[in-house]
Amino acid sequence: MPNIGDSLSTFAGPAGVGALCLLGVFLFLDGRAPSLFPTFEQYAKTSSWSVVAAVPVLAVSYVLGLSIMIASEGVLTRTWGPSHNSEAVDLVKTASAGSAKDSLVPQVYYEALRNRAVLAGGSFALLVLALGALSEIANLRELRGTIIVAALGAVLLAVLAAGLAISEGHRAHSIAEAVATAGKASTAKANP
Repeated sequence: MPNIGDSLSTFAGPAGVGALCLLGVFLFLDGRAPSLFPTFEQYAKTSSWSVVAAVPVLAVSYVLGLSIMIASEGVLTRTWGPSHNSEAVDLVKTASAGSAKDSLVPQVYYEALRNRAVLAGGSFALLVLALGALSEIANLRELRGTIIVAALGAVLLAVLAAGLAISEGHRAHSIAEAVATAGKASTAKANP
């Protein structure tokens, strides 16, 4: 039976990635149309805001984030591996190690894959956020230096997140390879 923490982390990753992207897009649009934020703020103060907009925005954020995570992860996988074919083989190898319901090996493997997806999507979202922040310079000229530093920080964090996503993909592959090697060794011992 899945626990609440698993359900929450399954929702929080895509929702967070989507929220960052929506914020970046909002900042970008606000940089192009300075009256957007005051208009948005006026509507957000209404009592019907939570019913009319907040829940749908959360749903859109989740769907957008999940889509970005899948696409970003696909790009990283095609570019730096491991391939989708080897991941399918890795999945079979790892599943065979999980005969016990609470086996640690499949949990660590799936956690590495989940981390890779969130980091890959987060990397893209941070780039969108940096572009949105840079777009706001026209509205906030007195904060130009701060905005540039924040945008550069977001870009550096995006590069770091992409590197960590690649690393998590290779860690998952290494776990599956270790499971396969251990399985062959135990089979060889059982059948001398």
